[in-house]
Amino acid sequence: MTRSRRYLNNLPNAERIKELARDILDNELELDQALQDNARIKAEIITLESQILSSDAWEDPQKIKNTKRKLDQLGSVLKRNDKEIAHLKEEISSSKSLVNEEIREGLSKLFQQAKSDRDEAQQDIIKHQQLVEEAHNRLMDNPTEESENLRDEWIRNLVKVSTVEEKLKNSEKELEAIKRVYRLEFG
Repeated sequence: MTRSRRYLNNLPNAERIKELARDILDNELELDQALQDNARIKAEIITLESQILSSDAWEDPQKIKNTKRKLDQLGSVLKRNDKEIAHLKEEISSSKSLVNEEIREGLSKLFQQAKSDRDEAQQDIIKHQQLVEEAHNRLMDNPTEESENLRDEWIRNLVKVSTVEEKLKNSEKELEAIKRVYRLEFG
């Protein structure tokens, strides 16, 4: 069973990875066709060679000559196919390496963004906690006519701290998820 790689759709360079994957698939299909052609040609060569070996020396010399010519043609086609197979295997390997590089690059970008979001959330928490403390101190120090406004400001700042703490948790979860994916992909 193959594992799901749905996270690839979230990478900033997902389209490039999909493009490379299509190239790999196309090359693998061509490789499969070339391997099938080689197998067919090899079977035909074996058949022709066995015909030559089993033919009588008194048989039609032109027929033997034609069979040998056909063998030579098939041999050159086989050599071309072997070169094409080697080229396709090289292309597939190269494309797979490019995909891995693109995945690393995309994961790195996601990681940097998540890290930046986390750092920003940490700074926001500090800022809003200071605002909460200031609002609380003003609430305690001021007379009752302003206390309603100060209490509302204090509550708004508490809500902001809570919201930013949730953002921080999500950023940390995202960082862990990216690390986990990187370990799965690249050991």
